[in-house]
Order: sequence, then structure tokens, then C-alpha cells
Amino acid sequence: MAFDLEEQEKIDTLKAWWDRFGSMILTAIIVVMLGILGWYGWNWYQSSQVKQALGYYEIVQTSAISSDADGEARLGQAAAELKKEYGDTAYAARGALLAADFYIRGRNYEKAAEELNWLAARGSDFPELVPVAKLRLASVYADQKKFDEALAQLNNPPEPFKALYDDRKGDVLVAQGKKAEAVAAWKAALGDQQLPPAFVNTIQLKISALGGE
Repeated sequence: MAFDLEEQEKIDTLKAWWDRFGSMILTAIIVVMLGILGWYGWNWYQSSQVKQALGYYEIVQTSAISSDADGEARLGQAAAELKKEYGDTAYAARGALLAADFYIRGRNYEKAAEELNWLAARGSDFPELVPVAKLRLASVYADQKKFDEALAQLNNPPEPFKALYDDRKGDVLVAQGKKAEAVAAWKAALGDQQLPPAFVNTIQLKISALGGE
């Protein structure tokens, strides 16, 4: 099919434009498509990771209440896998807390401290759980009579945890025989005006038991 002069000029102009810009356009299209495919691939990977982490977390959860002889071994293996392969997921953090509670009940304080120290070191990943980990870690160290380590966990508490941290600090100090300092810590715990009545009564009983006012 023959083109007239005007049509041929348009075709030549289009060809010249494509020769100049065509490769850049194709490159841009490929980059966009790869970006879209990458986004879908990443979301699939994340979803897969979460599902696998959930599976290990459920093993920790069921093993923590199991009474059979293999329960502790299963819990330890699942908790270790969570920390190793899925350490940036919430399931790893929750699994560490569950495992720590299990070990505390069994008086395996070294293992409990290992779980809690791992979580306490992940402040940027789990800021809402780190204060809980440090509070429990303080109790674990106190049970081992590692009083200085226990008190170190209770420094600079987040404001919502201040009363709980001061209460625990009093418990550690009285275990050291430092009664006056323990009373001072408990009184500091009562400085918050929005405490549950049961918590206030417990603190006041502790203070009274040591002859405080």
C-alpha cells in the first residue's frame, strides 16, 4: 500500500521519534512491571513468612501447657527457630515471652533469661513488649539472687510502667535486706494517681509490713 507524501512524512517522523526515545520507554515500562511484580512477590513472601512463624508459635503455645516429657524439647526447638528465621515477626516476640514463662515455672532461670534478654535487645522491633520483658527479667535475676542485674533492668522505665517498675524495685531491694530503700521505692510506686485499688492496697500492705507509713 502506497502512502501519500504527508502520510509518509508522519511515518518517518514517528520512526525517528521511536528510534530516539523507544528504548527509554521500553526500559521504563520494564522497570514499572518489575516493580509491580516485586511488590506482589514481596507481599507473598511476607504472607508466607507470617504463616510459617504462626506455625512455630503454635508449637510453643501448645508445648508450654503440655505435660508430656517431650514438651520442653519441642518448645525449645520452636522458640529457637522463631528467633533465628522469623525474629522480626510479632510471633517471635510472643513466643519468647511464652517460652520464658514456661522456663520460669520450671525454675530454669538461665533459659528464661536467655529468652527475655533476646526480646529486651529488640527494642526497635518490639517497643511495646520490651518493658514487659525487662520487668520479667528483673524477677528472674532476683530469683537467682543477681540483685544488681535485676535492678539494672528497672532503670528509666517508660511512664506507663513506672509504678510496676518501682514496685518490682522494692521487691528486689527488700530481698537484699535494704528495707528503707524498698519502702522508698514502693512509695514512689504510689505516686501515680490512676492506679487500680488492688495494686495500691498490695503496695500499702508491703510498706506496713516493713513498718513504713
